[in-house]
Amino acid sequence: MKKTLLFLLFILAPVLLAQAQYTRFGAKVGGSLYAVQGDDGSSDVTDNLAGFHGGVVLCYEFVSRLALQAELLYEQKGFVYDEYPLNVAEALADDHRLHYLTLPLMLKLQKGGLFVEGGPYLGYLLAENTEVVRVERNSGNTEPAILGDYPLSMDDFERWDYGYTVGIGIEMDNGFSFSLHNTGGLTSFSKTLDQKNFGFKLSIGYLIPSPSPDDMMRW
Repeated sequence: MKKTLLFLLFILAPVLLAQAQYTRFGAKVGGSLYAVQGDDGSSDVTDNLAGFHGGVVLCYEFVSRLALQAELLYEQKGFVYDEYPLNVAEALADDHRLHYLTLPLMLKLQKGGLFVEGGPYLGYLLAENTEVVRVERNSGNTEPAILGDYPLSMDDFERWDYGYTVGIGIEMDNGFSFSLHNTGGLTSFSKTLDQKNFGFKLSIGYLIPSPSPDDMMRW
């Protein structure tokens, strides 16, 4: 049911766009902090991974308080293995970084400078850049010995990712904005494990300011 509601916005998007009064263009950049959720994503043996995101924004405004916002973003997602048990003698450690092209599509409600927004996203895996190694398990207080690399390839991951994104923020009259978003995947990115993307993004954005009432009259 949750997946059906999320993708309903994608289905209704063409109808909503046809009613848009005007379009605003812009861009956004920022940092992110991602983790992993799922049966194979315990927080006891994984840590957060810091990353980067950035891209372009299109905002279709219907009235002053309601808009449909689409974004095309490059995003770094993933997590950090913290002696994740591989077998009785070995564990995994270090960064597990994935590079995505994502398309969030959100309804945006605004009052004054404050706004909330949310909707589904669709992501495509562009590349993986993992630095995962095998280390000695149960090393106690000593630094675990590195036993070798743990090679991964694109064949180990699902290319498509989808889920939800929700956020809050503030937009100034000059078009600059600051926002905080939570993003969660609804499908595993691993072909063999139950591991889903989950994270938070802090962004700085800019949208061409809305036309003034006088400008609207001239149109």
